[in-house]
This record gives sequence, C-alpha cells and structure tokens, in this order.
Amino acid sequence: MVQQMTTRNAREPELISIREAARMLNVSTRTVNRLCLEGRVKAVRVGYQWRINRRALREYAGLD
Repeated sequence: MVQQMTTRNAREPELISIREAARMLNVSTRTVNRLCLEGRVKAVRVGYQWRINRRALREYAGLD
C-alpha cells in the first residue's frame, strides 16, 4: 500500500503566477519579477513565465 502525503490545501496550487503573487503582496508585477530575478523568492521559469512557490512567497512576506 502506498501512502500519499500532502501538506497543502487541495484548492491552493503549490506554484502561482507573478500576477497572483503581486496580488498577495499588494505590489506590482514588476516588483515580483525583480524578486524572482534576484533570487529573493523561490521561483522557476516555465518558458517565458515565472512560477513562484506559494509557501516560499508567504514566508518571504512574513505571512506564515
């Protein structure tokens, strides 16, 4: 039997877009893009777009 471990809310995706991150932080998308480029927020590039780890973003913002 395989146990599946999940720690995130099923309705809350693990990776979010820059637009969603900007809304969470109440800043511009350019600011979030800069945070990603500087490596201050854990994010990955998917093609030309950034996908940001929701938990890392919340920790960066002091929300967790």
